[in-house]
Amino acid sequence: MQKIFYKRINYYMKLAAYRSNYEKCLTGKRSGQYKKLDFGYLKELSTIDMHLRYIIMDMCLDIEHAIKVRLINDITNNPAEDGYDIVRKFIAKDDNLRILKNIRSHKSGEYCKDLIAKYYPYFPVWVFVELISFGDLLYFCSFYEEAYDVKIVNNILMNTVRDMRNASAHSNCMLNKMTERIDSTKQVNSDISNFIKGMSNISKTSRVNNLNYKFTNNFITLLYVYDNLMPDISKKKRYKGLQEFLDNRVVRNKQFFKSNSKIVGVYYFHKKVIDNLVK
Repeated sequence: MQKIFYKRINYYMKLAAYRSNYEKCLTGKRSGQYKKLDFGYLKELSTIDMHLRYIIMDMCLDIEHAIKVRLINDITNNPAEDGYDIVRKFIAKDDNLRILKNIRSHKSGEYCKDLIAKYYPYFPVWVFVELISFGDLLYFCSFYEEAYDVKIVNNILMNTVRDMRNASAHSNCMLNKMTERIDSTKQVNSDISNFIKGMSNISKTSRVNNLNYKFTNNFITLLYVYDNLMPDISKKKRYKGLQEFLDNRVVRNKQFFKSNSKIVGVYYFHKKVIDNLVK
């Protein structure tokens, strides 16, 4: 069964990454071996992780669209802008000609070729944002914000969203180190901390402890950005979907993890957060 799974569905190194969620025996005959770990547990974690990556990717795409809408609306209502000049200035800055080269490399693509053929190299902003990467979109937002002293997004938090988007798109493991802590030299963002602080059923100890886990910090950051950018109807649908995911698929084989207090603790923290957002 394991050979079939490795051959057809997954591969060893990726599946083995989830072992990091388990402690090793320190003494005795089993010294160096993982405690209470079974192949089925790793398989289940990898499957849950796959579903989670799809959810994260959808959320990031929603966020990307919301940023484009906010940016274009601001530029459209800016009397100093015609929608073309800001793009021209951005491309002319430093090494940004690489962005034009990247756009041109997609001129044969089925979904962009008409836009590129019609506007290259003088793009209006409403076309430009459809042709650049998510990272360059954030860079463009920063350029516009600096030029007109406005705020489109929180760029520090958006770096986390970008990283999660890229990790999801490349099928990187999300849950392989659930309780790995953030760098001791870094502090939890105050906006993120206050976001959870407003949830009365989450204690200070739980909040501080869980937000110092890398994955939890990143995922809560994603939720915070989503909560601030998306309209209520979109948030309601997304949070309900997350709640159903946590209440059903994640716990389908909960007996696999009942002896792992780390995994159980991370699960219940996220469940409380989502339940609060659904209210």
